Amino acid sequence: MQDNHSAGRVSRGDTLPPLRLAAGPAALPQKSEVIFAQTLSRRRFLQVSAGAALLGVAGGRPGRLRAQEDREAPAAAGSPEDALAGPARGHWRRLFLDGAACEESRGLARIFHAAEKHPANPIIEADRPWEGISAITGPYVYGTAMREGGRFRLWYQILNRGNHVGYAESGDGVHWTKPNLGIISFAGSRDNNLVVSAAQPEAAGGHCHNPSVISCPWESDPARRYALYGFDAEAGHARVAFSADGLRWRYAPGTASHPLFRSSDVVNFFRDVYRGRYAATWKTRNRRGRAVGVTWSEDGLAWTKPVDGPVFVADDLDPDATQIYGMPVFPYQGLYIGIPWVYHARYFRFGEYSVPKLHEAQEDSPRTMDAQLAWSWDLINWTRPAERRPFIVRGAPGAWDRGMIVTARAPLVAEDRLFFYYGGCDGFHDDPRVRAAIGLAMLRLDGFCSMQAGESEGWLVTRREPFAIPAVTLNARTRPGGWVAAEILDRRNRPVPGFSRADCLAFSGDSVRHELKWKSSAFGERQRAGDYKLRFFLKEADLFSYMPCGLDPAGPDLARFESA
Repeated sequence: MQDNHSAGRVSRGDTLPPLRLAAGPAALPQKSEVIFAQTLSRRRFLQVSAGAALLGVAGGRPGRLRAQEDREAPAAAGSPEDALAGPARGHWRRLFLDGAACEESRGLARIFHAAEKHPANPIIEADRPWEGISAITGPYVYGTAMREGGRFRLWYQILNRGNHVGYAESGDGVHWTKPNLGIISFAGSRDNNLVVSAAQPEAAGGHCHNPSVISCPWESDPARRYALYGFDAEAGHARVAFSADGLRWRYAPGTASHPLFRSSDVVNFFRDVYRGRYAATWKTRNRRGRAVGVTWSEDGLAWTKPVDGPVFVADDLDPDATQIYGMPVFPYQGLYIGIPWVYHARYFRFGEYSVPKLHEAQEDSPRTMDAQLAWSWDLINWTRPAERRPFIVRGAPGAWDRGMIVTARAPLVAEDRLFFYYGGCDGFHDDPRVRAAIGLAMLRLDGFCSMQAGESEGWLVTRREPFAIPAVTLNARTRPGGWVAAEILDRRNRPVPGFSRADCLAFSGDSVRHELKWKSSAFGERQRAGDYKLRFFLKEADLFSYMPCGLDPAGPDLARFESA
């Protein structure tokens, strides 16, 4: 997890200073402004044309996530990420990360929950000759996990005299195999699981660091069924490759000399289903050190930075020795959730950047890294829990993951849980040699935070919204002697006749989708037209999310935002 992997060892350098820009008429524009016009402006035409030039194809449409004119339409069905993101236009489950979900509360605590590590960890270790000669010895993610049909797929990082992308498959997400793919020649043999490799860069046409694989079922060209984004350390910038099967890749040739956008060496890409575009976070810096910027693209080729600098940084609630090394982001139930990799190292206070100054400043710092939690509605403005606790906790002294943790670009939905794959190291950043492996951390569906009550009952009132039928789906868990009940309120917080707490069929147990009902199964004739609130009553319980039943699919969502 050092800043420069190109030599296959821990570099005493760092790629934080601005990278050089490729010259030439085909270079992608580096405009910072956001294009708000809904028509295809001349500037946008030139951007798309430049993207097409990088691919060596005519026209600007190949590789598009969705055309500008139909970006308001639902996203293509069948994408592996749909189960995670939810419907492109809503409705989405109401999470308590969202400050607009709860109008007021009494006697409840908002509790943030860490992911729970799988007892079989590490689930993937170095057991192949090509996985073990580098500053970071062993496989880790940086990478992408995907669930397609009945199989789990994983593209992960290997360092061995350069960058390599390994591939693994699983039937249950826990037990993995590394197939001999016969694609890359390594040490004279093709019996390996490498798909992009510094050992044979000509096979794909480039190198790849922190691979982001995106499934593209909307693509009409079968050769572009998958896109691979990552940082090419030899080229010095981010590039894109395409594949029909996610295994045999070819880089867009023009991207070898022309960057998709300027960045340092940590980039994480994803499909933004809500806005019909691609998006990415990239490593930059501010006065606290490493920080995260954002960029997006309608076609995956011509990229726009709304801010040509950081949008997510260490803030005044963080300890002094805090930097943001990188941050994968994934759409989830109407918002964007980020997993910032928080690097516990001091940055220099004044003067111009230099490698010796960078390393001198961090010498008395822990140099550990952990994964925390953040969320946003627009990718620009971010919120974090006030207590900066890890979302995936580093291991105890002596553990395989005691030193550093980074994560795959997004979790997977597996039954009623979220599977977070992560790379762990037993040493610290810039150590001459650390061992790495891949682990699994699990979280209940919607389990990022809950409204929690103990022995004393508490309550909360939700924001007003349309109700078609008197029922609400709960994600909740109770302890012995606990319950969750509710009443339906009008805009003045008066219980609707027939739907008071006394009429509610209270819930006790543990379920991610319990349908809470009242004795009456329908509103009265005069009650159907109103917008209503819910007052939840909790005792010895956690309420993770809720969703009114029977919402109009064409109606506005509580969390609806305008496209930009």
